[in-house]
Amino acid sequence: MTRPLRLSFENAFYHITARGNRREKIFYSDRDKEVFLKRLKEMLLKYSMICYAYCLMDNHYHFFIKTNQSNLSQGIHYLNSSYANWFRNKHQIIGPLFQGRFKSILVDADHYALVLSAYIHLNPLRAGVVNQLKDYPWSSYLDYLDLRESHIADPSFILKLIDNNHFKAIRKYREYVLENQNLEDPLSESYHHIAIGSETFIEEIKEKMEHKGQRREIPSTRILSEYDADTVITKMIQVLHIERNIIFDKRRGNLYRSLAIYLIKRFTPLSLSEIGELFKMDYSAVSQAAKRFEQKSEVNHEIKEDIEKVIGTLKEG
Repeated sequence: MTRPLRLSFENAFYHITARGNRREKIFYSDRDKEVFLKRLKEMLLKYSMICYAYCLMDNHYHFFIKTNQSNLSQGIHYLNSSYANWFRNKHQIIGPLFQGRFKSILVDADHYALVLSAYIHLNPLRAGVVNQLKDYPWSSYLDYLDLRESHIADPSFILKLIDNNHFKAIRKYREYVLENQNLEDPLSESYHHIAIGSETFIEEIKEKMEHKGQRREIPSTRILSEYDADTVITKMIQVLHIERNIIFDKRRGNLYRSLAIYLIKRFTPLSLSEIGELFKMDYSAVSQAAKRFEQKSEVNHEIKEDIEKVIGTLKEG
C-alpha cells in the first residue's frame, strides 16, 4: 500500500497520533508515561517544536503541535524510537512497539485549534477511563485549567483565541469541553487524510502539493542525519581552520563552541542530554545555547556564512 503523502513545512500545525503494534499497550504503568513525557519534552526542545495539547492513552497518544522547522518526521521518529528502545529494555520485550508510521494531519489552527484540543482532551472520558477529566493526569487538560504548572504543553495560544482575559478564557474553555463531551472526530472532515481546515487553507495545501510535485516529505536536514558529532566537529576544524580545543573552550562568547552545539543539535540524532555530556553542560542549557546562536546568525552575516560553509561541506560528504 502506498504511504499517505506527508507534507512538512516551517511554522505548520499538526495533529499527530501513533498506536501500539496490533493495538497493544505502549504504556504498562504510570512510570512508562512519565518517561515518555520526559522524552517528549526533550524532543520539543531539540527540534524546536511547540506542543499545544497532548493525551496519552494506554495504547496510543495524541499531540497537537507546531513545527518551527521542516523537521516533523525527524522529531517524531526520534521520540518514538527513543521511547521504544527504553520500553523494550525495561519490559524485556522483542519486536516493534508502534504500529507502522505515525499519522499526521496538517491543521488550520485559526479554525480548528479549539475543537481539536477539546477532542484530544476528551479521549479518557470517551474511553470510560475516568468520570471527570480533571482526574486524568496524562493529558494537558490540567494545564489548561491552571491546576498544575505546565512544563510541556503551551495552553496560551488556544486560551487567547477564546478570551484575552486569562481567567475568563480558562472558565470558558472548561465549559466548552464539558459541553462538547460527545464531540465527533473533527479529523473525519480532513482532505484525503492530509489536512483539515477552511476552503482557503485546503487550496493553499493543494498548491504546496503541486509545487512539491506531490513528493514525499524530504526535510532539508535529512541528508545530514547520518552524521555524528565527531564528523560535524571534524568538518568545522577543516572548513574554519581552527583547533579542536577551541571548540570545547568554555570561555564566554566562544562562537565556535556555540556553532558546534547548534549544528550537532540540528543535524545529528544525539539527544540534548548526550550533547550536554559532550560539552559538560545541562541538557536545557544546550537548547538555550542553540537558540541564542540561531538568533545571532539571523543578524550576523559572518556567523551565517560559517554555518553555510560547514553545512555545504557536510552535504558534499
